Amino acid sequence: MRSYFSLLGILRLIATLPLFVIFLISSWYLIFQYNLSMNLKELRHEFSIALDLANLSKELDKEMIINDTNSKNVNRQITDHTIEHIKQLHSNELGLNEILNRLESLPQIRYTLDDVNLNNSEVLSYFRDLNLLIKNEIFNLRNHDLSNRLNLFIFTFISSYSNSISISAKRDLVANIINHRALNTQELLLWLDLIRNNGLNYGYLPDSYAKKQIEAIFKSENYKQAIDNLSTFTIELIKNGEPSIYLAQKYYDLISDELEFSYQIQDVISSQIKTELDEFEKDLWIDSILAFIVWIISIILSLVSYYTKNYIKANIDNLSKIIDKIKSVSATNPLESTQTATLENGHKIINEALDKIIAQKDIAQSDSRSKTAFLANISHEIKAPLNGILGFSELLKSRSLGKDEKELIDIIEQSSQNLLKAINNIINMAKIEGGNVELYESDFSLYTLFDEIINSYFNRLLAKNLTLTYYIDPELMVTVFSDEDKIKQIAINLIDNAIKFTQSGGQITVYVKKLQSTNGNISFSFMVKDTGIGIAQNALGKIFDNFYTNENATKTYGGTGLGLSIISQYAKMLNSKINVKSQLKIGSEFSLDLTLKLHSNVDKSYANLFKGSKVSIIPEGISDDNLKIINLYLNYLGVIVEPNLSPAIGKFKNEKDSKDIEFSDLNHGFSPSLISLINALLNSLKSTQKYDLKILIGTNDKSKKTKEMFEEICTSVDVVNDGKSLYELTLINNYDAIFTDIALDKQNALIAATNIISTQDEKDIERTPIIAMLSSSKEQINKTNLLFDYYLQKPLLKSQIIEILASIGNKDPLNALDGTRDILLFKKSKMENRIYHAVLSKVCHTIDTVDSFDELEEATQNRAYKLVLIDYTASFFDANRILNIIKNSSQLHNFESKVVLFIEPNSKIPTQIQAQFTQLISTNISKSNLENQIKELIQ
Repeated sequence: MRSYFSLLGILRLIATLPLFVIFLISSWYLIFQYNLSMNLKELRHEFSIALDLANLSKELDKEMIINDTNSKNVNRQITDHTIEHIKQLHSNELGLNEILNRLESLPQIRYTLDDVNLNNSEVLSYFRDLNLLIKNEIFNLRNHDLSNRLNLFIFTFISSYSNSISISAKRDLVANIINHRALNTQELLLWLDLIRNNGLNYGYLPDSYAKKQIEAIFKSENYKQAIDNLSTFTIELIKNGEPSIYLAQKYYDLISDELEFSYQIQDVISSQIKTELDEFEKDLWIDSILAFIVWIISIILSLVSYYTKNYIKANIDNLSKIIDKIKSVSATNPLESTQTATLENGHKIINEALDKIIAQKDIAQSDSRSKTAFLANISHEIKAPLNGILGFSELLKSRSLGKDEKELIDIIEQSSQNLLKAINNIINMAKIEGGNVELYESDFSLYTLFDEIINSYFNRLLAKNLTLTYYIDPELMVTVFSDEDKIKQIAINLIDNAIKFTQSGGQITVYVKKLQSTNGNISFSFMVKDTGIGIAQNALGKIFDNFYTNENATKTYGGTGLGLSIISQYAKMLNSKINVKSQLKIGSEFSLDLTLKLHSNVDKSYANLFKGSKVSIIPEGISDDNLKIINLYLNYLGVIVEPNLSPAIGKFKNEKDSKDIEFSDLNHGFSPSLISLINALLNSLKSTQKYDLKILIGTNDKSKKTKEMFEEICTSVDVVNDGKSLYELTLINNYDAIFTDIALDKQNALIAATNIISTQDEKDIERTPIIAMLSSSKEQINKTNLLFDYYLQKPLLKSQIIEILASIGNKDPLNALDGTRDILLFKKSKMENRIYHAVLSKVCHTIDTVDSFDELEEATQNRAYKLVLIDYTASFFDANRILNIIKNSSQLHNFESKVVLFIEPNSKIPTQIQAQFTQLISTNISKSNLENQIKELIQ
């Protein structure tokens, strides 16, 4: 008995009993609905018979009324057709046999009716008996009980038929009597009784169309008139009492009118019953479908309950076994060993076991904290001397050492760096395990972050002979708010691994692409792909585990197995996940998507900087990936790529005056960078490539040189020599830009500019950019003056004008304030030029490189430079020639350039030469120190 009230027994009862009850109720309801549908079908059939019989009775009654021969024949044809209809549809109905047998003698009755008068008792008796049989058959409708509403309409239909029969009988009786004699007292009383009982009670009918129609019939003027006429005639007939064929015929006609109204009511009721039957059948179907659905659901739930019960039973069995195992941990050991007893005492057993586990966990956590503290302390103790080793190694490298000594120091430095990296990983992992890692959010430039990271690997990539293809989306030139250090560590770790596990001659690909910007956030993807040793498929799920390493790879490449685990945790903290795809011996691809908050700072954008400019690309010698990157950058800058144009990207310089762009000038040994492409375009756009702009020039230069220079660049140029004409032309024509000297005849440029701006403001039209061309020092013009959008220093250079025209609409010209550029770089090799170009492009905007002293002289003649960087070990180094070149450039451009000399750590430079240069910088200077010093020099 106990087993029935066990946990499993109670679950079985709870799960099964309600479903069983639902199943029984829905099954009973379905059977009930089925019986209703059969009853409905039977009622429809009997009602169809009743309608046919009522119609037959109506047609037979008309044969008693109609005397006209033609009408009589038509009516008899209708009656015969009705009889045939009944025989065809209902010949098998036993209740109709007597009626059909009676109808067999109808032709004889018709013959009698045609030959004798209406008082023929045989004819009257025939029709009376036939109507009685029909009435009894119609009364069978009362045997059905589908609904109270339907019963009321069926009862009303039977009553309306009975009323019609009553009116017909009254008509025939009275007309037959008064046709031959006066009514006696008994017959008169009978007639009055028939009159009193005549009528149809419809007040009990529910609201419906039929009830409204019956009320309308009774309230109609025709009905009232017919009843009034009949009543008046009846009173006169009772008073006079004399027999008369005329009176009999008149009474016959008047009461036939009443009978016609009775037939109308009968038709209305029959139509309503059909509607009610249809509605009842519709509701019956809906209820049946719902009941069937419930029935099916109860079966399905029963099956689910059965399988759930088995599932729960299996889990209870497993739980019981687990509790039995937990008994060894718990102090409780109940005497009963049944499953029920085990489950009933299970909570006590589990609670005691949990108390023990929690106590053991506290001990383990205490040990873990001690371990974490130990690791942090010991790591700090190791890092301090390591940093000392690295610092002294740096000092030793600056000394005069032999080749072997330098190699040993490099080994010491590299080993120390590797050890320091491993220690940092251990410290970071200890922090993560201890829950001491948090996000430290700050503002930083997203583009600059990744650009600096990638550029820091150039030397390492060159040393290992690896090819790098990288693309940083210019749309990422935004300031974001996030943890810069953790994002940096993720990127560095992934690039480090790619370089580490890729053999010499391999390919590294880094892509940083914007995904979208919405609601103050920016999303981007970071991807690192390599052609290294790859990862086995069965190891992909383990590489982010702590201390996971591949034995063979570790022997060859080293590593602690912590790097990926750490950055995986960092990615989770940044609401992201590192994805990996890899094939053994083919390579790996790591990627993640990040969404960061955008800062309100407005960053510099180069979008459409060269809008309208055109170049061509010569693809020979340029990989497909690099071609794609060049096109992406050109599209961002607004440059149109068309064939057979100049400047062209990809050509080698064959002529001294060539403005084509060597691909090698763009890529510093790797993929082209955006900044290098911008600088190359600024230097290379030819004057033959004209801007579709209309320019107005106000100048006191009568030699037309200024006009000729602008005509080489722009499609339409107008020139005036006085301020008044300058203003008047702006009233006639619309110009894209106005270039003017300050000193003009008749009216100076300040007054003319003021008038132009005032007029444009009054007319509410967009202001035309006005550029001041200064022949004297700019300090003579108030820089806060809002009349001029830009300033140019004479003598004008085409590159300056191109920069201005390219920025019209952007209001952000590149170094358009004057003609100077930031840096001219001359290292001892093209490769070093490219590397330093990449490094310095982070701290200054415009950098040009030269490979010989001839190119140095040519470059300084064309424009002024804030800073000239020259390698002391460059071929044919001549300090006097350099100083003369810089002196001539200063005189030509009226600008003093600073000259910095790069020297090797062990080089001995004569004191007289050192004194002639602004500063000397060692070639082994760190990247950050170099950037800081350059920033100070170009300010």
